[in-house]
Amino acid sequence: MRSTLLAPICLLNNLSLLPTDVCAASPQQTALISPLIVPSAYFTDNVELTWTDPPSPDGTGNLIFNSLNGLLKHQPNALYRNGHAIIAGTVAPGTLLYHSSRLNCTGLPPTTLEWVSFDPEHSYLFGSMMYTFQVVKPLKILYFDGSSATKMPSGPVDTQEILAHGEVSEWGHESKWGDERTRLFELCDWGKEFGLDGFVRMEFDFEIMLCNFASMEVVSALDLLPVHANTGQQPECPLESTDPLYTDDRSKDDSSPKSQSPEAQENPLPTSNPPRQGKRRVQHPTIPTEWVGSLPSERTLLIEAIQAGNWHDLAGLAHYVHLDYTRFVTFFDPKYESLTLARRIQHGKGAFRAGNVTKADADMMLAELKGMLRTWDLTLSRGTEPRVSWSALVQTVVERYSTRLEYLLLLLRNRDGKPGKLDVTQVATRARYQVLVMLAPYMSISYMPSTNVGSASLAPTIRHCSNVFTSRILSSTLTSSERLIKSSVETVAGEICRTLGVIWLEAFDVESKDEKEKTTLVAKWRDEVERLMDWLGWANWAHFMICEPACGPHEFCTLPQWPMDMRNDDGSGKLGRPYCHSRALGG
Repeated sequence: MRSTLLAPICLLNNLSLLPTDVCAASPQQTALISPLIVPSAYFTDNVELTWTDPPSPDGTGNLIFNSLNGLLKHQPNALYRNGHAIIAGTVAPGTLLYHSSRLNCTGLPPTTLEWVSFDPEHSYLFGSMMYTFQVVKPLKILYFDGSSATKMPSGPVDTQEILAHGEVSEWGHESKWGDERTRLFELCDWGKEFGLDGFVRMEFDFEIMLCNFASMEVVSALDLLPVHANTGQQPECPLESTDPLYTDDRSKDDSSPKSQSPEAQENPLPTSNPPRQGKRRVQHPTIPTEWVGSLPSERTLLIEAIQAGNWHDLAGLAHYVHLDYTRFVTFFDPKYESLTLARRIQHGKGAFRAGNVTKADADMMLAELKGMLRTWDLTLSRGTEPRVSWSALVQTVVERYSTRLEYLLLLLRNRDGKPGKLDVTQVATRARYQVLVMLAPYMSISYMPSTNVGSASLAPTIRHCSNVFTSRILSSTLTSSERLIKSSVETVAGEICRTLGVIWLEAFDVESKDEKEKTTLVAKWRDEVERLMDWLGWANWAHFMICEPACGPHEFCTLPQWPMDMRNDDGSGKLGRPYCHSRALGG
C-alpha cells in the first residue's frame, strides 16, 4: 500500500521538480517511502536534543543557497557584488545580442574577442555603430555570479582572476584591475581546451565576453544617432601595411601612446609581434541635417542602461541562458577551509571574498571545474538533463517563506501598516497564527500531544517541514555539484523550520498568558525572526527592493551600483539600500 507521506512529494511533480517515476511507487519502492529521509545536521536518534540547536556559525549552506537563488538575476548580484560561484551553461538559439563601438576600424561586424550585451541600451553606451546578432546554435559559456563585470578592486572579479591565474594578485595601479581587454584575452585562452564560446557576467546589466562569433548571425548593422559627447576629435584606426588605405607615418614616433588609437591605449591586446601600423581617420555618424533638438547624452544613456539592467531584477535571464547545475562550483563549499577562517574576521556577507582563498584551495577548485568541463559535450547531453530542476526547487523554498517571514517580522515589530499600533495580545495572537500557517502543512494530528507541546512531540513536524523538498532525491544519483546544492536546500529549509518550531513551542499557549509574559515573548520572537532573516539574506525582501519613501514619477528605485555609486568603494562590504534616482536629463 502506498504511504500517505508520499503525497506532498508527488504534488511537487506538478511543478516539474521531480520526475514522474519518483512518485510512481512500485512494490520494491514502497519500502523506501516511509519514514522520510532526514539530514543528520538536524536529526539524530535523540531528536529532542538536536532539532532545537542552531546551525554552526561557520556553516555555508545559507550562502550557497543565496547564491543559487541569485544566479542570472540582477538584484541579488547588485546586492552581493563579490561572487563566489562559477557555473556552466548555454545561451539559447534565438537570443538577440548587441555590440556597439566608437571605433570600428574594419567597417565589419566583430568576429572574435569582443563584448556583447543582452540589451541594446547597454551596448549603445559604447558607441553609435550598433550590431545586432542572433544566436543560431547554443553558445557554451561559464557564468560568474556577483557584479563580476564591475571595475572594482574589492572582490567582484576574484573568481575570474583565480580562473585565469590560479590566484588573485595584489591590486596595483587602477589600470591593472581595469584592464578588461587583457582579461578577455586570458579567459578565452583558458577556455579553448573546453570549447567555451564566452563568459557571462553582470555589470549594471548582463553581458557576454565572447571569444568567437561562429554560432551567431548578423541581424542588422545600424549607424545610430551619435551621442553629443562624440562630436569632437575623431579617433584614428591602426592599419597594417597591406591595407589599401595605409599611409606610412613611420617618420613619426608611432611607439608613443599618443599615436595609438584610443581603443589600443585603453585596451591593448597582449601580443609579442604587433603589426606595423599606419593611421586613417574613421568617419563616425554625424548629426542628420534635418535633425532638430538635442541628442542623447552619455549620462542619459547610462540611466537607461541601468534601468534595463533592473528589468532583470528577479526574473533574470533564465529564458536566455540555461545553466547546468551538474557543473556548479562555489568557493562557499565548506571544503575550502581557508575561506572559513577569512570569513570569521570579515564583517558581513557583503565583505566575503573568494580572493582570500589559499593557492592550494584555489587549485582544488580549478581541478574540480576542469574535470566537469572535460566531460561536457552538448551533443551527448541532449535528452539527459538533470532529474531535478534545482532552480525551481530553490525558487519554491523562497516563494513559500519569503513574504510570510516578512509579514511575521512586521507584526512582531508592531508596524502592520495601519494607523495606530496593535496591543500586545493582538500581536502575539496574530504572530502565533502566522507561525501555525507555515507549520500546518507538516503537522499531523497522529502525533499531536495529549497535553502540552514539547520539543520531542514537535520533532516529526520539524522533520517533515525540513525535508519535504529533498527527501526523495537520492544523493547516490547526483553529481558532486548537485549533492552540494541538495545539502544547501536542506540546511536552509531546516533552519527556517527549526526557528518556527522554537517559536511555536512558546506560542502554542500564548493566548492564555498574561500581558507581561506576552510582551517578553513577542520581543524574543522578534529577535529570532530578525536573526533568521539576516542569516538568510534574501535579496527580494522589501528593505532591499523598495524605496522608502516611495519614489516620485520622475525617479526610479535602484540599489547603489557601478559605475554611479561605486567608484570609491571602500571594500567594507556594507550592503546597499535602495534609493530614488532621477530620470531627468541632468539629475
